[in-house]
Amino acid sequence: MNPHRGMRSRRGMHPRLGVAAALALLLPALGCAARETTPASSSSSSAERGQIPTPAPGEKPSPAGKAVGLFNRAQERLHRHDRRGAEALLKAALAENPKLYPAHFALAGIHEKEGRAGEAVAAHRKVIALKPDHVESHVALGRLYENARRIERALYHYQRAVDLDPGAFVAHFRMGLIRRRRGQLAAAVERLRAAADLRPAHRAARHWLWLSVTERGRAPDWEIALGRRLIEAGDTTPVRFYQGRAARHFGAGRIDAALREIQKAVDVNPNWRAPEWRSVLSDMARYRRRKKRGPQPGGRIDRRGGRIDRPRGR
Repeated sequence: MNPHRGMRSRRGMHPRLGVAAALALLLPALGCAARETTPASSSSSSAERGQIPTPAPGEKPSPAGKAVGLFNRAQERLHRHDRRGAEALLKAALAENPKLYPAHFALAGIHEKEGRAGEAVAAHRKVIALKPDHVESHVALGRLYENARRIERALYHYQRAVDLDPGAFVAHFRMGLIRRRRGQLAAAVERLRAAADLRPAHRAARHWLWLSVTERGRAPDWEIALGRRLIEAGDTTPVRFYQGRAARHFGAGRIDAALREIQKAVDVNPNWRAPEWRSVLSDMARYRRRKKRGPQPGGRIDRRGGRIDRPRGR
């Protein structure tokens, strides 16, 4: 699942609807008449395509009005998946009114879809220059800079998005993953928790939150609760993870650590009695038997509980 798709604005609207609302607020300042000239059903259809009402018939449009008309036509082209035609109309709209920031935003989206990352960055930066609190452009710049491995710039724009809109899911999620990669687990947990709270059904956010909490330690009850939710949603990764950890501890002779991890594999799994998990119970029984025998002189232990006098391959 791509977390960058389906992104919502801070008022819960799709970006296209956000553009329409923004233009409706922008027009009075530009000196354009924004009178409704179509029936309600037509107005609703225009809003769904990211459009706004145009000046009344017969009224001579100002440059700003011409820009809005061109922008609306571009939105129609985008609705028909004609990116090339929409791009030409958006550029014409910006020639009439360079301050029409929704046109810059729409143009940035076209550039990104066409693989022109540099042009997309430039267009989003124009949006930010005209409207510094434009959350969607900050998120998009974060993503573009992250893809270009300019991580500090990406973090800056993700953080700006979160500062402007605490509900910016993508910004929280991506910052969490960046912090994980840097080994900053406390910061990763903070961001991933925020992301999972915003979208409880987002499996990737819940998975990375559980793994970050597990690797950081210090919260065993929360760790098990997070893992159990994953398993209840059909993801058995936590069981395999703890079972594998236990095996590595056991192979290195750390019997107590192996028992702790294999116990987690049982605790996290509401279906631990099912036949498919017999191997977990078998491992637990083997580790307990080994603990009862007590420490062995020298060597280390393999997964089956036998002693290895010398490391393999030497």
